[in-house]
Parts: sequence; structure tokens; C-alpha cells
Amino acid sequence: METAQPAYQENYCLVGENTFQAAYRDALNRAREVLHNRDKASCCAGGGAGLNRLNDNTTTIEICFLNKSLNITLPGFSFNAATQEETTSLWEQILILHYLANSQQAALQNTLINYRRLRDGALYAEAFERRCIEPLLANFGPSPERLITAAAPLGGTPADFADIAVRIPALPRIEIICCLWKPDKEFGPEATILFDAGAEDFL
Repeated sequence: METAQPAYQENYCLVGENTFQAAYRDALNRAREVLHNRDKASCCAGGGAGLNRLNDNTTTIEICFLNKSLNITLPGFSFNAATQEETTSLWEQILILHYLANSQQAALQNTLINYRRLRDGALYAEAFERRCIEPLLANFGPSPERLITAAAPLGGTPADFADIAVRIPALPRIEIICCLWKPDKEFGPEATILFDAGAEDFL
């Protein structure tokens, strides 16, 4: 039994990874199709991206994602970063393409909300807190001031929320606002992440 267990675990991980990769590929293909059928100029104007026509067959979209400059070459939808060391993962490509496709009609609402108040956010709130809020607290809860330095490479700047907060421009129209409250005698550190209420229309 002891010798069989590692093989089972390895096979299970491979199956799980392959299943997720297939799902990501399907989602990427759908995102490409949606953007392909939209007016690229309107999408880029609404999403704060640049559109450059190189010739009759090739167009590039320039967009900033987490302080990283990206070029998307159409019609092949190939992603190229400013430096060869940087890569754009499948899920990042899916996110960016959906953002661009939806930017044609989406608009910010200038009202901040937490994840639970996003459409269907309550359904995934526990997973979001486990994957985002808890690591934020684990890394910066004891020393919230470190968040400002850590966010700087992502283009983050201090924000007037909570005890310590930063605005991180994830995409040209979408900011992530990470907030931390320092611990006191009665309570430990607390954290939340805020979004513009219009973020769900972009994404």
C-alpha cells in the first residue's frame, strides 16, 4: 500500500492538472472568439488599451497588466511582454481578453465594494478569502507597512483606506485596493480587498 500511494497521488495530480488545462484552453478559445467578433477600436478605447494596425492582416493591442506592458498580436492572439523573461499565463490571457471584449460597453461606477457584493461573489467568497485575504494577512498582517513596499513593483500606490492600503492598477480601468488594519489588544490584524462596483461588467 505504501508503494502504491505515491503513484496514485501522482496520477491524480496529472489528471487534475490536465483537466484544468483543458478547461483553461476552452475558456481561452471562447474569449478569443468573443473579442474577434467585437469592434476592436471600441473595446480598446473603453478599456484604456492602444490599437495599432501594422498592415492589412496584422493588428496589435497594447495593454498594461499589473504594471507589465503587453502586446497582443491579432489575428493569432499571441501575447508578448516587454522582456523575454516575462510570460503571460493561460488564466491571465483569459482575464485580459474578457476585459477587452467587455470594455466596449462596461463603465466604472465610482463605488467601492468587497468581493461578496460582486455578482455571484457570495458563492465564491470562501474560496476568495482563502486564496486572497488569508495570504494577505499572513504576509503583511504583523507588519502592514511592508505592503506599500511590496506593492510598488506592481504599480501600487498608498491609498487613504484602513490603517494601511494600496491601490494596484491590475488593468487600465480596474484597480485592486488592498486594505489592512493593525492588530490591537483585543483583535488581531484584519484585511479586505475592494473593487469598483463596475469591475464585474468589465470581467
